[in-house]
Amino acid sequence: MIEDALRYQTQGFDWVERVLIGGGVLFLGFIFLVPLLTFNGYMLEVMRRVMDGKTASPPEWGEFDLVDTTVWGLKHGVIVLVFSVALFLLVGIPFALIVGVGVAADVGAISLLGALVAGVVYLVGTLALAVVLPVATGNFVRTGTIGAAFDVGVLRRVVTNRTMLTAVLYAFIANIIIGVVSGALGATIVGYLAVPFVSFAGQSAIFYIWAGGFADAYEEEYGERPTVPAGPLKPEVTVAEDGAAGKGGSVPAGAGDTGTGTGTSTGTGTGTGTGNATDSEATESQSGPDLNDDRRWE
Repeated sequence: MIEDALRYQTQGFDWVERVLIGGGVLFLGFIFLVPLLTFNGYMLEVMRRVMDGKTASPPEWGEFDLVDTTVWGLKHGVIVLVFSVALFLLVGIPFALIVGVGVAADVGAISLLGALVAGVVYLVGTLALAVVLPVATGNFVRTGTIGAAFDVGVLRRVVTNRTMLTAVLYAFIANIIIGVVSGALGATIVGYLAVPFVSFAGQSAIFYIWAGGFADAYEEEYGERPTVPAGPLKPEVTVAEDGAAGKGGSVPAGAGDTGTGTGTSTGTGTGTGTGNATDSEATESQSGPDLNDDRRWE
């Protein structure tokens, strides 16, 4: 799973262009807020497609309505902000109370105790957030609504699922790998310039793992794969059956199978479809990870 996730952005003929654009958007995000939201929206599209089982090719930048993508990233930013504020309050309130008592009583030991309690609560809260946030993000992508990220029922069931916990661990390992590579590149000026592009591929890998873990855990808990809404595609663009279409991953709407005859699935009839692949071959190309492979989380 980790290897597949890290190699995800190297798929397709235009992968260099895609990574260059992604790294450029992330670089601009270090300076301006809007590109960072757009970058976040792209990562949500990665998660949406992987949850839908379409891992044959990553999303292409040319497919998107950038405004909708940015708005989607903004919505997720609100979710992250709410959870972060909750963590801050969870840490800050006991810290303020204990330190306040220490100051009022003029006892330094109590103030020190307050700092220690705050540190422990912060550590526990950060670990909890690292598990809850992927599930909240997955449920947000599943429904397209902010409120779904705070669905206590889904959070309680999926957060404690073993597959989801394994996915969180794998994502953490992938993050360490990307951090090591970025740190090594950052040791030189030329290498430092490559860091945004490595980070783009790394973030994509993390969302890839989150998506696979959430989809499998959700199926284990609810008995069905999560269905996902359409992404922020341009109005005149549709995604081909295998999750990619042509250069840039897009084709005009309605330009798919246009046959009007009664041909069979193998293309032997009078239809005018442009491909020769059978239905089984098309299904294989869009099926994503083998859902019967019980070792994918080992």
